[in-house]
Amino acid sequence: EEPKFQSFIGMVIAFNALLMGMETDIIWAGWFYIEQVLLTIYVFELCVLLKRWGLYFLSCRNPDIGWNSLDFAIVVSSVLDSWLFPGVTLIQKALAGDDHNHKHHDSGGANLGQVMMLMRMLRLMRILRLVKLVK
Repeated sequence: EEPKFQSFIGMVIAFNALLMGMETDIIWAGWFYIEQVLLTIYVFELCVLLKRWGLYFLSCRNPDIGWNSLDFAIVVSSVLDSWLFPGVTLIQKALAGDDHNHKHHDSGGANLGQVMMLMRMLRLMRILRLVKLVK
């Protein structure tokens, strides 16, 4: 975990926090694309860490198991929400060809959306971890 890499990730997280605040006040279609770039960076970071540490990354013997588990859950849930679920929905719509199932999925969508927003906010907790690593 190079200090330069950790500093870069810290800046990405800080930028993401700023972005989340701006999203609440400014309506702009471009936020989606910026979020996708940020998610790609988070996925890259997770892949680098998993490549470097292997199974030890999520091992109970690892003293950072709590932080690592949180990072893993946040990134995986974000990938599911941003990339996998929309793809599955498109395939379902293409195969079904009707809007009857669309109404059913929307009823639970608000709750899922709220959970995903909470997971995005949990990313901000990673700043605390980075501050710990800098000390």
